[in-house]
Amino acid sequence: MVVEKQLVSLNQDIAGQEIGIPVYRIFDKANTNAKKVYIQSAVHAAEMQGSAVIYRLIEQLKLLTLNAEFVLVPNCNPFGRTQRAGEYLQGRFDATTGNNWNRFYHYDKQDTVDFVESLSPEQLNEPEPVLAAHYRGYLKDKLAAKIERDWGVNTAQFLNSTLQEFAADADLVLDLHTGPSSTRHIYSPENRAEQAELFNIENIIAIPIAFAGALDEASFTPWWDLAQQLSERGVTFNYRVDAYTIELGSQENICLTQAQHDSLGILNYLQHQGLINGFEPIALTDITTTALKDYKTLFSKHAGMVEYLAKAGDKVEKGQVIARVLNSLEFDTSQAIVEVIAPASGTVILHYPSAAVQVGTQLYKIAITTP
Repeated sequence: MVVEKQLVSLNQDIAGQEIGIPVYRIFDKANTNAKKVYIQSAVHAAEMQGSAVIYRLIEQLKLLTLNAEFVLVPNCNPFGRTQRAGEYLQGRFDATTGNNWNRFYHYDKQDTVDFVESLSPEQLNEPEPVLAAHYRGYLKDKLAAKIERDWGVNTAQFLNSTLQEFAADADLVLDLHTGPSSTRHIYSPENRAEQAELFNIENIIAIPIAFAGALDEASFTPWWDLAQQLSERGVTFNYRVDAYTIELGSQENICLTQAQHDSLGILNYLQHQGLINGFEPIALTDITTTALKDYKTLFSKHAGMVEYLAKAGDKVEKGQVIARVLNSLEFDTSQAIVEVIAPASGTVILHYPSAAVQVGTQLYKIAITTP
């Protein structure tokens, strides 16, 4: 068992001081053909619980038999962690540009089309591991070309591309996040939702196999696209990269006790996938899977100060009063308090973290129950 820590420089501040992150690598040096697992947290800098989970994972991986090499990055956004306003980290968006730190990973479907069209008949008939390695190298070259292009990239693109380089060799990618005021949930490719239950997270949001800018999508989408392109040429290709975004509660706090619980779910998944040995599988809780199309955002129709009656994780019924909005300009009228009604039954996944809202604020996100 080897545990390595490397301090990786990502940039410099205007005084020339290095801005970097710790990257941990854990592996069994006797296992030279091990699969690779990449886990990162806090790309949105206020989302800290994932860092605590990585700490717990490192503790426990040392005690287990590893059938994979693990790369863990517990605080992967050094730019966002410096963006503080008063008492709060503003680490979801780049304070200079407004860019979401989690939407600039790279994948272009045309790259996969071009790759397959470039293959000779002999290459199309190569063993699957050889073809997979060839494609992985091709994707890494495309990523490097993006970073080095003549016109440069913005800060969020640079951060995401650098992190994606860490993840590029992985067979499994886990991106650990939290919500604003949130219950635990996981974004899973829709055709991997059943195996995602092994993480023992109460709510699964099943998303299409498509790229929309996040790391999980940038990791799994290329391999499904490759399989589709090869299938059209009569070639069966079974290898896939699995990737998930795991939401571990609410931002701006950590709980080491909960982190221990969360790490057990990840270890349970790793054990079932044959990536570790020696972990005793856990009993699963009740788990609900919701298609992304049924994961709805309730926008506020009123401005004012909101009292959230329905909390993250609560089950709500259609027609239930889930919040009340207080408007200080109407204290002398019957319009001082406006009730917010649930448009459908379901589970509250998260709500806006502040009591101060405007018309159009994303008040709630609810995984609705379909008839």
